[in-house]
Amino acid sequence: MLDSFYSLGISHWNCPLEIRELFSMDEHQKTRFLAEIESELGASAIIVSTCNRTQVYANNVNLHLLKEKFLKHTGNHKDYFEKYGFIYHSDKAIENLFEVSTGIDSQILGDLQIFSQVKEGVELSKKHNVLDAEMDRLLQFVFQANKEVQSSTTISKGAASVAHAALLKIRQKTQDLPSKKILLFGTGEIGQRTLENLNSQTSAEIVIVNRTDEKAIRLAQEHNVRSVSIDKLQDEIISSDVVVVATGSKNYTITEKHIKGVNSKKLFIDLSVPRNIDPKVIESTLVDLYDMDQLNSEADKTLHKRKKDIPKARTIINLHTIEFQDWLKLHKLGPVIKSLGITFEYIKDREIKKYKGQYEADDIQKVKPLIDSIVRRISSQNIEYLRKRYRYNEDILEIIKEMYKLN
Repeated sequence: MLDSFYSLGISHWNCPLEIRELFSMDEHQKTRFLAEIESELGASAIIVSTCNRTQVYANNVNLHLLKEKFLKHTGNHKDYFEKYGFIYHSDKAIENLFEVSTGIDSQILGDLQIFSQVKEGVELSKKHNVLDAEMDRLLQFVFQANKEVQSSTTISKGAASVAHAALLKIRQKTQDLPSKKILLFGTGEIGQRTLENLNSQTSAEIVIVNRTDEKAIRLAQEHNVRSVSIDKLQDEIISSDVVVVATGSKNYTITEKHIKGVNSKKLFIDLSVPRNIDPKVIESTLVDLYDMDQLNSEADKTLHKRKKDIPKARTIINLHTIEFQDWLKLHKLGPVIKSLGITFEYIKDREIKKYKGQYEADDIQKVKPLIDSIVRRISSQNIEYLRKRYRYNEDILEIIKEMYKLN
C-alpha cells in the first residue's frame, strides 16, 4: 500500500471537548500548515477539522516532521497530543479515511456533515496544490464509496447529524410549551443546516442573527423567518425560549453579560468548536446548556436500525479499497512498462542495424511493418503477463527488471 501515508490528530473517541477545541484550526492556520507541508516537506496532505476532530492525512511525508507541523499549527499542545492523540499508518490510515468519509467513524453514526467537511479539506488542498497523484486517486475511490454507502444503506437515515440531534433536544426540552421562540446565532454551514431542520420540522418562531447583517437578512428571506441586527442580541436572548449558537469563533460569543435580565427558563445549545458559549452561564439556574459532546451522547431511536447496515457499508469500503490497491500496483508499474517498451525498441533497432549491410534499404522498409508487429506482440504479451502476475506476486517485477536489465 502507501508506505509513507499517515494520519494523525485528535477526535471525539478518546478526547474530551475542552481539549479538542484547543486543537481546532481556522482557515488561516490551515492555509499556513498546507503551505509548509508543500514547501518544506514536499508532501501531499488534507486537513479535516470539525467539531469532533482535527485530523491530517498526508502522503510521501516523514512522520516526525508531519507531527511537528501539526503541533505547531494547532497550538503546540504536545502533552495533550501525547495523551489523547492518534497516529495511523499506511493501510490503517487509508481505512480510517474511508470510515470518516462515509460516516462510520462519526460520533453520530452516518453524520452527513462529515463528508462535506472532508470535501472542504480536499478543495483547500487542491487550491494550494498540495495533492499528489496517488492521494488524488485515493480520494476518488473514497468519494465513490461514500456515494454508494449513501445510496444503498440506511446509515445516514434518521438523526444522522448534529443539526438533527439539536432538533431532538429542543423538542424534548420544549414539548410543554404551547408556543416557542428559537434564536439562532451564526449562519455558517452548521447554522444553516440547523435552520433548515428547525424551519421544516417545528412550528416555532425562528429569529436569526449573525455578525454580518447582510447574510442574516438574505437567509431570513430565503427561509421566511425573521432576522435582527447583532446589537439586538441580548434582547432577543431574553425573549427567546431556545438559543442555538453556531458562530465558529475562537472566543466566546455568548457570555454571562448576555443573560443579565433573563427571568425565565432557557435552553442554550452550543454547536461550535471551540465552544462559543461560556460554560459559566450555567451558574444561572434558569439556563440549561448543551454542548456538542452532550448532544452526541443523546439516545437516538434510529441508531439501532442504522447499525445493522455497518457490515454492508464496510463491504463497500473494502471493495473500493481493493480497487485502489489494484490501481496503485498498476500505477507503480508505469515506469517499468515504459522502460520495457524502450528496451524492446532498442533491441529491434540494434538487430536491424546488425543485418543492414546484407539487405537493400527497400527490402528493410518492406519487412519493417512485420518486424514492428512482432515486437509489439512480444512486448504486449510481456506487459500483460507482468500486470497479471504483479497483482498477486510483486517478485515478478524484479524478475522482469533482471531479465531485461532494466534500471
